[in-house]
Amino acid sequence: MRGRLIVEKHRLKLLEENKSEERPLLYTQLRIKMKDKTKISAISIRAEDCGYVAFHAPRYAFLLRLLAEYGITDSTTLLDIGPSRLTTLIRETFGARVDSLGFGSDHAIDRARHFEFDLNLAHDETHWRKDLPRYEFVVMAEVLEHLYAAPQLVLAFVKTLLVENGLLILQTPNAASLPKRLRLLRGYNPYEMLRLDPFNPGHIREYTISELHRLAEEIGFSVAKCMTAFYFDARFACHEAGQPEPQPVVGSVKNFLLRLLPKGLREGITMIWRRPGMV
Repeated sequence: MRGRLIVEKHRLKLLEENKSEERPLLYTQLRIKMKDKTKISAISIRAEDCGYVAFHAPRYAFLLRLLAEYGITDSTTLLDIGPSRLTTLIRETFGARVDSLGFGSDHAIDRARHFEFDLNLAHDETHWRKDLPRYEFVVMAEVLEHLYAAPQLVLAFVKTLLVENGLLILQTPNAASLPKRLRLLRGYNPYEMLRLDPFNPGHIREYTISELHRLAEEIGFSVAKCMTAFYFDARFACHEAGQPEPQPVVGSVKNFLLRLLPKGLREGITMIWRRPGMV
């Protein structure tokens, strides 16, 4: 309840400021309504896109709602690892300064900063950046599976970027989802071949729910929440192959069925890890 009140207060503030601004307020674009719960529309996020953004729009909406539940405001310190469309959505939705970490040299973005660091370098602690700020929230959405460095070392580095009691929001595919199990039973590899692009090689290693729980314990995080969902749009699942061709009928059926699966068989895992404070 406190989180919803904080976000509602921030929404009213933005509405007042927007009277003198020409650009449309993203709260209106995303159809956010602070009543019984925060509602953010994947349809508005998708807009006219029929590719990657369209496929991931429900996941973006899922994560934005989660951040709203935790009371993100314009004064929250937040880092997004692996800048993407989601980074912009978080900035515009909450009016927050959202720093980013990933490829590309250090530079300023509006009120925020982008910091250069290849997480695969985390395998050697001497390469860890020690000059970065600490944040109340770190978002690491669909990044871990793209790394070849040991997750224990990567996530230990990420832990250094959090303040005490800060939260890491981790999203990653479920290596043991039902569709992957079925492909393996049919004799097909459930994971795609690594790509030739060194900056986007695809998924190196996916993880199960139990593996992520063990990693959190090993690194010294406490698991505040674990959720699974099919938060993708299967109508746009062919976005990687050239010109995207939506599959409205087959995709809609898949969306319906995959959202009915039991927890451990769903495609997406979202976990919230807390960095404990000093005892």
